[in-house]
Amino acid sequence: MDCPKCGQEMEPGIMYTEKYGYWTQQEKLPIFRAPKDSVLLRAPGDDSASGFDMFPFHDFPGTMLCRACKIAVFEYN
Repeated sequence: MDCPKCGQEMEPGIMYTEKYGYWTQQEKLPIFRAPKDSVLLRAPGDDSASGFDMFPFHDFPGTMLCRACKIAVFEYN
């Protein structure tokens, strides 16, 4: 999928959420620590500490990420 903002190819992965969203390409989420390739998805200007200490997480497989534009695209119900 191409980024709707800049047109570059987006990276496929999974978004996990609880307090903050995390995007990763790992299919099995490590419990109580962030994956090494995780990208923290926070609101602009949010300088809060990491919230990766809660369980269970909600997952959104097929989330696409554009690192250049800081855009994540995912399906929801």
